[in-house]
Amino acid sequence: MAHICQCLTRLLTFRRNFPVTIAGNHCKSGEEFVEEVVSLAHGLLQLGVTPGDVVAISAYNSDWYLEWLLAIAFVGGIAAPLNYRWSFEEARLAMISVRPVMLVIDESCYSWYFKFQQIDIPSLRWHVLLDSPSSDFTNKLNVLTPGILKKHHVKPVEFNYYWAPEGAAIICFTSGTTGKPKGVTISHEALIIQSLAKIAVVGYSEDDIYLHTAPLCHIGGLSSAMAMLMVGGCHVFMPKFDAKLVVGAIEQYNVTSFITVPAIMAGLISVVRHKKTWKGEETVKKILNGGGSLSLELIKDTGIFFHKAKLISAYGMTEACSSMTFMTLYDPILKTTSHPFKTYGEVGSNIVHRPQGVCVGKAAPHVELKICTDSSGDIGRILTRGPHLMLRYWDQALTIPSNHRNEVWLDTGDIGSMDCHGNLWLLGRTNGRIKSGGENIYPEEVVNVCNYKD
Repeated sequence: MAHICQCLTRLLTFRRNFPVTIAGNHCKSGEEFVEEVVSLAHGLLQLGVTPGDVVAISAYNSDWYLEWLLAIAFVGGIAAPLNYRWSFEEARLAMISVRPVMLVIDESCYSWYFKFQQIDIPSLRWHVLLDSPSSDFTNKLNVLTPGILKKHHVKPVEFNYYWAPEGAAIICFTSGTTGKPKGVTISHEALIIQSLAKIAVVGYSEDDIYLHTAPLCHIGGLSSAMAMLMVGGCHVFMPKFDAKLVVGAIEQYNVTSFITVPAIMAGLISVVRHKKTWKGEETVKKILNGGGSLSLELIKDTGIFFHKAKLISAYGMTEACSSMTFMTLYDPILKTTSHPFKTYGEVGSNIVHRPQGVCVGKAAPHVELKICTDSSGDIGRILTRGPHLMLRYWDQALTIPSNHRNEVWLDTGDIGSMDCHGNLWLLGRTNGRIKSGGENIYPEEVVNVCNYKD
């Protein structure tokens, strides 16, 4: 049965004496990282965390965060990453929904600790502080630290994993289209399948130095982190995104890969553009974009300032454990003077934005897609099925037997079409369409027509 902690064996053997995590002044080898995860897992077992228990965690990106995600899974727990940018009320609603036995936080949301002391969350038994607590915290009862939990560890390291019911590993929150955060229950299998797809398409390897530019509470950041764990690459952590600090980290650590969204890429290009010398153009080899399509201008700028990097864009959603389709926007190996931005060698620079929508590429190897039309046209709702899909929303009862899960189609809520090359074209959201003269018009379609004419 699939388990995300199976990556620990590879880290302990192939990466034993090589750096696996770098966070500020912390640099841990494969052996050190695995020992931290296993000792923390033993501490959770001694404390009384049992398979199926939910552990909520809210913190800045760090090596500690990654260790906690694996340790929780190791003991059969289900990690529920919360967004540290949330208001307390949003965090409270999420906590009520998933009913965690433990809340793990760092300085990013210390205020939550005091408020949760005053508001009753019946399931909550333990509070843990990731970083060094102040005297205000040490004087409180029921406050734990990783150091306290890890004291129970006894060598040698043994990989005796546990599984949560249904093989659940993570509850990842998404606002969807309702505005209220919904807990998406994701399995070990889905995370591993998604990781394998990213390894195959993006080309992640043990030689990669991967910079975490996306928060680990989002599915994009989580799934890429898991892919890098599986191949045994090196993780470089920064607490949160800052364009100038990211550019500095790329040069300092010779970063080879990172993920981005259009706003992040625009920020990086803005900083790099004003540098007299730029070392990152030689080291960065892989960039994966999600969260929206890049403009042609950003694609061209990426080809200039990251000229040795393969730029790939992905379309996905939390309910599908991140990426469902991939499209190569720029490949330095295939670069030509006439059509510098090709997609699978088939079409030229105009493929990304056209009047019929935005091209988001071809389905990943494990993903099935189909268009469900209401008429004789080729435009309709985008459906998907496969092992990448969520188990369910956390607060919904399990309605589909596990042996039939891969037979059920999920409605993504998006509208699009499929061309003869197997490329998916995205027009917009189902609930965003406008009726005019009996025809469906989507806001994105109007924007794309304007962009196409420009």
